[in-house]
Formats: sequence, C-alpha cells, structure tokens
Amino acid sequence: MPSPVVRPREVVIAEEQEYLFHSRTEDLQTPQWSDAACRDASPDVFFPLSPHDLTSRREALSWCAVCPIVDPCREVALRDPSIVGIWGGTDELERSRLRGRRLPRSA
Repeated sequence: MPSPVVRPREVVIAEEQEYLFHSRTEDLQTPQWSDAACRDASPDVFFPLSPHDLTSRREALSWCAVCPIVDPCREVALRDPSIVGIWGGTDELERSRLRGRRLPRSA
C-alpha cells in the first residue's frame, strides 16, 4: 500500500504579541532539527516579550551553548531577517550586525 501524500502545512511554533514564527511541518521533521537541544524546551524562553527579560535570554542561550546544531540554526535565522527571537545563540540585533558584516559595502 503506498504511503499517503503529505502536503506541507504551516504550524504555529510560538505566538506572543508580535512574535510569530511559522514553519512547514517537513522542516521540523528533518533529522537535524530533531537533534536540537531546545526541542523539548518551552518556546516562550526563545521569544521573550521584552529585550529586558534577561532571565529568559540567559536560559535560551544556555540551551544554545550545548546544542549540536547551533551553527545551522543561526544560519537559518541569518538568511531570513523576518525571524524573531533567539536562534543559534543570537537575537535579532546580533543577527542584524552579523548580516551587515557579510554584505559587501557599496562605494
């Protein structure tokens, strides 16, 4: 019997005020993401409601510090400026700075 066709659908990962991230189910089922240290952590930690919430930030960064896929996670967030929250040990401001370093300066 053939396997049923699985169509991509959006899944809301976290939703807090303006923080909203959508991903396709097949993106979340890749072996790489299943290895993430944060896979069982509360998403709220990675999407603090205030930049002054240092407790959540420290907790999120502690997950990233031991994560085997921290580099690919950071790359995903660097490629998409619309991604918010802490990804790959970086927040939006840090990723913006990193993107600026990658872009060639125009004369």
